[in-house]
Amino acid sequence: MSSGAPGPDGAARHLAFEALWRVDEESLLARDALDAAIDRQGGGADPRDFDLAWELVQGVLRTEIQLDHVLGPRMARPAADQDPDVMRVLRIGLYQILHLDRIPRWAAVSSSVELAADVGRPAARGFVNAILRRISDGTSPPRAEEPRDPERALPRSDGSWIELWDPCFPKVTGDGAANLAARYGVPLRAAERFIAQHGPAGARRILEASIARPSLSLRPREGRGDALAAALSAAEIPFEREGPCLLVRGAGRIPRLPGFAAGDFAVQDPTAAEVAEVVAPRPGERILDVCAAPGGKTFALAEAVGPGGSVVAVDVPGPRIDRLREECARRGASNVAVVSADAQDAAALPAGPFDAVLVDAPCSNTGVLSRRVEVRRRLHDDAALASLLPLQRALLAAAATRVGSGGRLVWSTCSLDAEENGAQVRAFLAAAPDAAWRPDLERLTLPLAARRDGGYAARLVRTP
Repeated sequence: MSSGAPGPDGAARHLAFEALWRVDEESLLARDALDAAIDRQGGGADPRDFDLAWELVQGVLRTEIQLDHVLGPRMARPAADQDPDVMRVLRIGLYQILHLDRIPRWAAVSSSVELAADVGRPAARGFVNAILRRISDGTSPPRAEEPRDPERALPRSDGSWIELWDPCFPKVTGDGAANLAARYGVPLRAAERFIAQHGPAGARRILEASIARPSLSLRPREGRGDALAAALSAAEIPFEREGPCLLVRGAGRIPRLPGFAAGDFAVQDPTAAEVAEVVAPRPGERILDVCAAPGGKTFALAEAVGPGGSVVAVDVPGPRIDRLREECARRGASNVAVVSADAQDAAALPAGPFDAVLVDAPCSNTGVLSRRVEVRRRLHDDAALASLLPLQRALLAAAATRVGSGGRLVWSTCSLDAEENGAQVRAFLAAAPDAAWRPDLERLTLPLAARRDGGYAARLVRTP
C-alpha cells in the first residue's frame, strides 16, 4: 500500500482504497479498517468524505464477485493474476459507475485514473482508463425493470437494474444458481444452499437483500424513541421507522449522532432488536445473555427487566467484551454484570437459576450479508459452517443448565441456514430427557432489502 497523498477531491477514494487494503492484507473488518485509515490520516475526515468512503468500502466488498465478472472479459488475465492494488482501484471505480448515480461516470473514470497514481501505480493509469471507459460506455442508464437477458442484467444496490452491452454472467442452466451467484455477488455454494433450503423465490429475496445498501439502524432506549426522532429531525438527518428501530441514512460517524453521548440508542437491526421480544423479559427477572458482545440485545433486556432485575452478559475474553464493559459504563447500565468466560463450559457460567437464558450464537451470518460484507469470503464451501456446528451444540447444552424450572431458553442466530437453526434445536430436544423442554416459539425472518436483516429465533420452556 502506497502512502501517497490523494489528488484533489480524492480523500474519500483514498480512504476507501486504504481500508480495502487493510481488509485484504490485515484481515480487518471493514469498519475497523476504515477507522484505522482515518486515524492514520489524522482522524479528522469530513463527514461527507466518511460517508462516501464507507459507501465505497462496503459496496466493493458487497459486490466484489459481481464486479470481477464484469471486469473479467475486459482483461487479458484473470483478477487473481492482476496487481492487487490495481484491482482495488478498478473495483472502486467500477462500483461508482454501476451503483452510484450521484457520481457521473466520467468522474468515476477520471478519479480512478488519479487514484492509480496516488497509490503508487502510475503505469496502470492507461489500463484503468481503458477498461473503465469501455464498461462505462457499454452499460445502459439505470432502469426500474429487470432486463430480459440474465447474462447482461446487473442488479444494483438501490434495487434498480443496468443492462450490460456484453454478456458477463453465466448462462442460466439447471436451478440458475451460477447466474444468480455471479449477478448478486455471492459464492456459488451459498446460492446453491439458499435455493435448496428456501426455494427459488426465497433465495431470490435473500440475494436481493444481500446486495442492497443497508440503512444505519438505531434502536432507541426505552422511553427515548420520540426524543431521539426529534433530535434527528432537528439535526436534519432523515430517518424511517422499521419495527422498533429508526433507519438512518447519510449520518456520518456514529459517535457524532445526536443522542450517542447520552446513550439514547443502540446500533441494532430491527430483526436483531426483536429477539428481545422472543426472550419475553419481565420486570424484576434475572436473565443470562450468552455470547453477549457487542451488547445490543443485552441492553434491550436490561431496559425490560428494569432496576429490580438483572442481566448477566457473558462472552469470551477479548476486545469485544472489553467494549461491552465500556458501553455499560457509558450508558450507566447498573443492572448489567459483564463476565468473561467460555460459555461452552457449563462450569464456567454464572450460577443459576435464571428466569431466561439467551444464546445469541456465533453463526455463518448468512442473514446479514448486506451489512457484514466480509462474510461472503467465507461461504465458498461448507467448511466454515461445519466448523461452527459443534461449538453451537456445546453452547446450547451448557446454557440450558442455567435455566430455572418454568424458565425460557432462547436460541438466536443471524443465519438463514437450517443446520444452524431448526436442526440444532431439534437435536437438543432429542438429546434432552423426555418432557424436559417444551417448544414454545420458532421464527425465521428472511431479510428485506434495505429494511432489515434475516435471522432465526426459537424459544423453549423448561418443564416445571
